Amino acid sequence: MKQAIILTCLTVAIICTGTISISAQGNLSGSFETNSVYYLNDSRAGIIAPDDKTGSNNYFKLDYRYKKFSAGVQYEAYLPVLQGLPSTLRNSGLTFKYASFQDSNFSVTAGDFYDQLGNGLIFRAYEERAIGLNTAVEGVRLAYSFRNLVNVKGFAGRSREFMDRAASNVKGGSLSVDIASALRLERSTANAAIHIINRYVAYAGQEPIDPNVQAYSFTMDWTIDAFSFQGEYAYKSRDNSTYSNNRNKDGSALLLEIGYNTPGFGSSLTLRRLEYMQLGTTRGITGIGRDLNYLPALTKQHSYSLAMLNPHNTMGNEETGGQLDIQYNVKQGSLLGGKYGIPLSLNASTYYNLQGDVVNGYSFFTPGSTKYFRDINIEMEKRISASVLTHLFYANQQFNPMVIGKENSLYTSHTLAGDLRWQLKQAQSLRFELQHLWSKDYQKNWAAALVELSASPAFTCFIGDMYNYGDTNMHYYKLGGSYSFSRTRVGLTYGRSREGLICAGGVCLYMPAYTGLNLSLTSSF
Repeated sequence: MKQAIILTCLTVAIICTGTISISAQGNLSGSFETNSVYYLNDSRAGIIAPDDKTGSNNYFKLDYRYKKFSAGVQYEAYLPVLQGLPSTLRNSGLTFKYASFQDSNFSVTAGDFYDQLGNGLIFRAYEERAIGLNTAVEGVRLAYSFRNLVNVKGFAGRSREFMDRAASNVKGGSLSVDIASALRLERSTANAAIHIINRYVAYAGQEPIDPNVQAYSFTMDWTIDAFSFQGEYAYKSRDNSTYSNNRNKDGSALLLEIGYNTPGFGSSLTLRRLEYMQLGTTRGITGIGRDLNYLPALTKQHSYSLAMLNPHNTMGNEETGGQLDIQYNVKQGSLLGGKYGIPLSLNASTYYNLQGDVVNGYSFFTPGSTKYFRDINIEMEKRISASVLTHLFYANQQFNPMVIGKENSLYTSHTLAGDLRWQLKQAQSLRFELQHLWSKDYQKNWAAALVELSASPAFTCFIGDMYNYGDTNMHYYKLGGSYSFSRTRVGLTYGRSREGLICAGGVCLYMPAYTGLNLSLTSSF
């Protein structure tokens, strides 16, 4: 820990002394983020603090840009890592470094980089600090654009696996064509692309296992006036990391999205089918920090805490389902819309297993008898006056705990929530939030309330509680606040957090319960 503090201080000192001269020849920017928790014993909730009592995730990033050249580094320190995040995130080190050159039609990057092929069904390298995920590739990436009509990209390297590199080599590339521009279509846009990735893991055993796994995908998107369409089909060769009953299986995925959007109305329908599409950085292992591809839960990410008690966790080996999202604005001045109008939204999503089995194969789209998840929700926003804004929400949800490795069951719940925001002065507001969840399953009924005072943009404080009165009679209280100045934000929160899934970008991680004091700080320059 002392080494990490010393290195950080030295780096900051170098930046402070060199910023003036560097800025004259280019642009230097950076950021620092820390998220630390002091854990406490909580006999009421049966929570025992770790021996270390503290957890601290720290990130320090520098980027330098001069004309067509850019370079940067990221230093991370886990002192130790926060509870629930992968324990393999430990100690500290320089985890990300890159140098890049880019002109109007050509770019090259050496070092670490993030990228994605298509929608990520076969490959995505990205970072989600909230769940301890970072799968950046260390290697070389080249990209070339021919008259902005044809784009070619290729890369090779090794994926990050926590504080080290995966025991695999990754090579990939894509070719995309702007069909609409090539055909001079004025009312529409149309693009098509083909993507490929190869993962190689050396194998010296006796079983006949191919060290290579290939994955291919074809994407196409098309818009004309108010209509839009996007689709991707992916295929993955046999992979020893995704099998059942000792049967090595190849995989496939299909993603379709249709949209219709006009002023005051928007809609989209998304359908997705997955069959053995988990692709890990290393043979035989997948999960947070070890996935090469991106299979998010295509469901609504709610802002109300009770609606997020049991979010969906994608079943990459077999899943079929989809999501419908509709947005409608009741016009201002109409009988229902009144003076300010009423934004309405309807969202529905559901996912099942695939019909069939591993021996005889699965149907293409027909759902099986096991429901994984369902969420039907509606929201309404109504402005009462220039200073009062209200929001109402209802959701009917079903959750199967087998998606987190527990028994095959089905929990049904109804959630009603609402909040009122009162603008006290030009820069001050007060928000009240109430929630209630009814259920006959699992922990049964919940209630939640929150009061938040904001003095924008500098100060925010809040106090809230989630109370389970149907089973455990447990309170999950929180109080805290934040203060922002210049480009720095400091937040302090104290409370009790329940165990369960937390999600970032549709990817979920199961977290243990804890009670403690949380300090967060973010700063940029």
